[in-house]
Amino acid sequence: MKVVYIVFTVLVAIAAMVFALQNSAPITVQLFAWRVSGSLSLLLVATLAIGCFLGMLIMVPSVWKRGRLAAGLKKRIRHFEKQAAGAAEAVAAPKDEPQAEIPADAARPEGEAAAKKG
Repeated sequence: MKVVYIVFTVLVAIAAMVFALQNSAPITVQLFAWRVSGSLSLLLVATLAIGCFLGMLIMVPSVWKRGRLAAGLKKRIRHFEKQAAGAAEAVAAPKDEPQAEIPADAARPEGEAAAKKG
């Protein structure tokens, strides 16, 4: 898997280099009174970086909310595990009270008990 990742990274780097070399024409971008000049490839990469940053910024609230939800669920799991461990200890601990004996007919399935009676 690492080899595939390395090959993919090298291919992307080569494609980026070819793109930069073929799109080196100087351009000017103007937005209202703001003006930026530079090579086409540099401005496209900068635009991509700004778009990625804004996308991550928009995702922050939902990621934070999911993190808080996961932390709350982990806390509930720990609580229930402690509760289950306490219940298991209570069941495993021998009691001082004698257990009532079960009649012999009650231990058999209903069909067998009815066949013995009749």
